[in-house]
Amino acid sequence: MLTGQILLQLIIILITVQISGYLCRCIGQQWVIGEIVAGLILGPSLLGGLFPGTRGFFFPASALPTLQTLGDIGLILYMFSLGACLDVHLMVRQSRKAIAISASGILLPLVLGGMLADLLFPTLKGPEATLVSFILMVGTAMSITAFPVLARLLTERKLLGTRIGVLALTCAAVDDVAAWCLLALVIAVVHAQNLSAAMLTVGLTILFIICMLTIVRPLLAYIDQRIRSKQLLVALCIVLLLLSAYCTNAIGIHPVFGAFLMGTILPRRVVLVELVQAFDRVNYALFLPLYFVYSGLRTQVGLISTPWLWLICLVVLLVACAGKILGGTCTMRFLGEPWRGAFVLGILMNTRGLVELIVLNIGLDTGVLSPTIFAMLVIMALTSTMMAAPLLLLLGYPQNGSKEADENILMPSWEKE
Repeated sequence: MLTGQILLQLIIILITVQISGYLCRCIGQQWVIGEIVAGLILGPSLLGGLFPGTRGFFFPASALPTLQTLGDIGLILYMFSLGACLDVHLMVRQSRKAIAISASGILLPLVLGGMLADLLFPTLKGPEATLVSFILMVGTAMSITAFPVLARLLTERKLLGTRIGVLALTCAAVDDVAAWCLLALVIAVVHAQNLSAAMLTVGLTILFIICMLTIVRPLLAYIDQRIRSKQLLVALCIVLLLLSAYCTNAIGIHPVFGAFLMGTILPRRVVLVELVQAFDRVNYALFLPLYFVYSGLRTQVGLISTPWLWLICLVVLLVACAGKILGGTCTMRFLGEPWRGAFVLGILMNTRGLVELIVLNIGLDTGVLSPTIFAMLVIMALTSTMMAAPLLLLLGYPQNGSKEADENILMPSWEKE
């Protein structure tokens, strides 16, 4: 019975994602926007509000944990692929300009978001939130730039090979790594019962990172050179991926951290590139959309039911956009970039998307965020991402990217060479 429910849900989800993604692309938005909108359509914000009985039939509460598990698997595979796509050596070689922009793009929205969170804490905190964890969670959500969403946008506008595009993408990668570190700290604070427990979680996380860099990474290089069987090599990498995700989950942070770190240390070899591509083909078509839809099923826009709450939602959006756009624009201008180029980079740094949803869902799961502030932050993520395309169009960057480029933007850099 449960299998039949899940199969029906998969059919509905995939059809809705394809339709909403196609419509978003027709109006100049990215496919990922359609995936997020599909989740909102199938959730309580639209389908649940208009036809509550229909939503209960197609998405009964008993089937949601299975849907969440499948979405989490897609998320783990996605974070592994994202880590494998990062050019770590390029990030290390970046100039002081990239470092300065990344720092300002994180610190300014983090500070502004923290100040806003301090005001919202008494009324919008989650059941498990402390003032520190709530401030850090909201500030982290404000400071994120979604690396894959930005990469798609750069390809569509033919900016990927430009100086601004490369700089923005590098800054986004640094921002995301810093955001994961902040998020790990927040989760450690939330799950720990006292300061010593929090320090233990942070210490175990640092130990895990050291082991991955000093033991697992050389082991992967050794395996890659010694094992000739492609099937065995792929199987060992999958086992290490799952083990890495399991370890970070056992430590008390989140499986995505282990998957992301495993991707960053993966040897850049042809066989392993094919492994990442195989994951991506299945994941982007089937599992990853489930995470978007599950997020939409948890987003209740109806909770923002009064003009005062909508005003707070608007303030959240303005603060989030101001922090990212001003942080990137002012720093670029200070470093000598003309206003137009500086503003373009600020707009690019304001794109969010899946990475934002990951952070928000973790905040809701841990009880730091209430459903109301969760809905506000989802609206903020969706709106700030949708702003990028029309603003770039006004600045003279038309949408010329192809569907093929859009689908292959996350191909690892070593494959493109």
